[in-house]
Amino acid sequence: MKNKNIISIVIIVLFSTISLVWVFNNYLTSQKKQKDEKIIDLYLDELTGLITKNKNLVLTASVLLAKDESIKKCLRTNNQNNCFKYLIKSKEGLLNTQIFDDLRIHVHDKDLKSFFRLWDPKKERDSLKSFRYSLSMVKEEKRSLSCIEVGRYSMLIRGITPVFDEDKYIGSIEAITNFDSIIKHFRQQNISLYILMKNKYISTASKVDFTDEQKLKNYLLLNQTNENISFLYDLKLDGTNYEKKNSYYLVSTPIYDIRKSIIGYYVLKIYL
Repeated sequence: MKNKNIISIVIIVLFSTISLVWVFNNYLTSQKKQKDEKIIDLYLDELTGLITKNKNLVLTASVLLAKDESIKKCLRTNNQNNCFKYLIKSKEGLLNTQIFDDLRIHVHDKDLKSFFRLWDPKKERDSLKSFRYSLSMVKEEKRSLSCIEVGRYSMLIRGITPVFDEDKYIGSIEAITNFDSIIKHFRQQNISLYILMKNKYISTASKVDFTDEQKLKNYLLLNQTNENISFLYDLKLDGTNYEKKNSYYLVSTPIYDIRKSIIGYYVLKIYL
């Protein structure tokens, strides 16, 4: 009888110990998960802040450019020849502020055709009306705006301002930057940021030659990278989400255009 009691006590002690260990491990796992989620949220907030900052910078640049009388004269007289020297001077002034690592300037006429691309001065007068929804909004609402949008030269951060000759709308001007400064910012923290664009926009970004390495299953990787990106091939992208992969997390969040349509995704590779 005494032996049976001892066995019962041992079983109870063992069960209690195992239960305590299980509860404690679950607690530690839960605490670790909560801690990681807080860190992930902080990095997502940081990403949002950097995107907003860049949108505000290009918006401010476009507002300043729209006030330039020389640029107004180009549009008013429909003369592209003098545009280059005026825009180069304006760009140099903005780059000298050391706010921008990269800046492109694009002027559009009142019919939503490309008037002058500073980085590609071929003087093409291609229509932008069918896919550059932001330009239509600027023309209709006569106000400045910033957004991320796909154009002939990829998915970029854009600030656009209407240009007026007195009170008459004569076109718009756009300051553009890419995601390189943001990618560089995260790289300094040992975090990789990947910019993915939906591959249905390949035909829109017709001036870009994407390499085979950049072409994923349903997306295009806009980064130029020599890294192994195999982990991106089967990544499930659906709203803001994260996925644990061995020693790191893959955190994804959508990129929206001016119409609130998802045109791509940011993906952060975070080691925690």
